[in-house]
Amino acid sequence: MPAQTLSSRELLKRLGDGESISSICEAVGCSRTDFDLWWRRETESRKPNCDGHINVKVHDSVTIRRDRWGIPHVSAERAEDLWFGFGYAMAQDRLFQLDYLRRKGLGRLAEILGLEGLPLDIAARTVGLNRIAQAELERLPPETREVLNNFASGINAWIEGCGDSLPIEFDLLDYRPAPWSPVDSLAIEVEFRWYLTGRFPVIVMPEIAKRVLGEGAKYKEFLLGEADTEAIIPPEAYANLRRDLIGDVWEHLNSLPCELVGQTTSDPEGTGSNNWVIAGRHCRSGGSMVASDPHIAFEAVSCWYEAHLQGPGLNVVGMAYAGMPAIMFGRNEHVAWGITNNICSLRDLYQEQIDADHPNCFRFADTWEPVRELTEVIEVRGSQPVSRVIRFSRNGPVVNEILPLSAEQTGPVTVKWLGAIEGGWLTSLLAMDRACSV
Repeated sequence: MPAQTLSSRELLKRLGDGESISSICEAVGCSRTDFDLWWRRETESRKPNCDGHINVKVHDSVTIRRDRWGIPHVSAERAEDLWFGFGYAMAQDRLFQLDYLRRKGLGRLAEILGLEGLPLDIAARTVGLNRIAQAELERLPPETREVLNNFASGINAWIEGCGDSLPIEFDLLDYRPAPWSPVDSLAIEVEFRWYLTGRFPVIVMPEIAKRVLGEGAKYKEFLLGEADTEAIIPPEAYANLRRDLIGDVWEHLNSLPCELVGQTTSDPEGTGSNNWVIAGRHCRSGGSMVASDPHIAFEAVSCWYEAHLQGPGLNVVGMAYAGMPAIMFGRNEHVAWGITNNICSLRDLYQEQIDADHPNCFRFADTWEPVRELTEVIEVRGSQPVSRVIRFSRNGPVVNEILPLSAEQTGPVTVKWLGAIEGGWLTSLLAMDRACSV
């Protein structure tokens, strides 16, 4: 960039602070064309080099081969090296996303985003996603902990190798990623569990409706979903379906290869999950097929990370969740599996009872139990740290502040969430990746 008086890092920081491109061009004495050329060179220079040999601390050689779609095929002779390679490949592709997701789980977004990140941090610290992740780490079996350690080492090797050529988002936001640790992956897992199952509006709105409508007929109608007769079609209903109802459409579908029938396109505004199995007798190959469609809301970058892992006793391909060292849904040499969220009730809200004669206590049966408290301090970029005193009953933390509808008039409300009591998801996924039968 001609007449440039600022370093690239300083220029990127100014862009990240919201300064306009025209203002920056004027400050450094360049044209918009010069700026665009500099920007293209800058972004190009930060792309990961995925070719050649790299000296890193592994026990034996690790191969990361990328196919024409950029999907990594990671192979190693030793298990610890395989998970190292998986972490390394994922960091090459998604380092900024990984840092964002761990901060979201640990309640540390405001450290980078300032006050804009504070609401998400308060929610995470109130529910205790950071505390749950730390407690889960201590309960993990040694083999799962070893996978996390090696995966973290791979991410850290990539961070160290980047030097000053980190993904451009880090310079735009003017910070450097801290080393990765096993608890970071668990915080991402716990936050994903909460995303799938917390869903406060689903449980709060019926309660508010009951308080307004009472428990009569109107409330029952409010709760009524699809009746079984509307949602479940008996087998005999298909007897004349093909030609009588859809005629030429069926003829067209029947002419397609089995692999194409049953694919689904997700509505960008719709979220949910479904999966299904096609018996072998319906497929030209004679083998059964499983389809998995976990249509989480679209994001850029996607939360899913496609990979192929091959090592001792393991040959698995499919989708991982970014930050988690396991294939979440996919196939190995023996079985294929999908994953869906069945929205079963994994959390309950409790209206706690208080009494002026028993200050700082919640009622349980005929006794008054002291409230437990802890203080979470949230660092906020550009502002003073924010302290939050989290109060607990035997059920869980008081969550009034983060409920979607104002609950200030109801008194303290706590949440009891199964995800805070036991995890084991990562351990189960690692076992599924090695499964030989169903």
